[in-house]
Amino acid sequence: MKDKLLNSVKVSWPYLLTLIIGLYLAEILAGSVMALSHYKLTFADHMPTVLKQLALHPWHYYNLYLGQKNPVLIIVSIAVVLYTIYFALKRNSKHKAWETADTETHGSATWGNVKDLLTQYFTISSKDLSSQFNESLNSDVIKQLQDKGEQK
Repeated sequence: MKDKLLNSVKVSWPYLLTLIIGLYLAEILAGSVMALSHYKLTFADHMPTVLKQLALHPWHYYNLYLGQKNPVLIIVSIAVVLYTIYFALKRNSKHKAWETADTETHGSATWGNVKDLLTQYFTISSKDLSSQFNESLNSDVIKQLQDKGEQK
């Protein structure tokens, strides 16, 4: 039971952290929009104070804007929650796609043995390999390269 709880905390902490940071940034964005609408042209003068208050008291301002049904906060918060859920599900499905059976496989690949390698990849004998290599060489090109080497 304790191991299961610890394992679930280990798995879910990145998503929880993503959610908290996203909602924190949503609160700062909503507060900035509210300050912009309130201060209009003097917004730049008041921005440092507004950002400091929003950064230091996120819970207070998040609840305040949520109570006011601030559309910016609600839309961005919903987007953050949906993004976190999507990210969690996508990662979980990606992880399951890599799970394999009890065989020594990874995806659709299997570990080959010596017999598989010899029958599949080394079907040409060493004699045939050397004769094919010699036949593929152009003796005129080799002669030209040798002549260039001797000239230097």
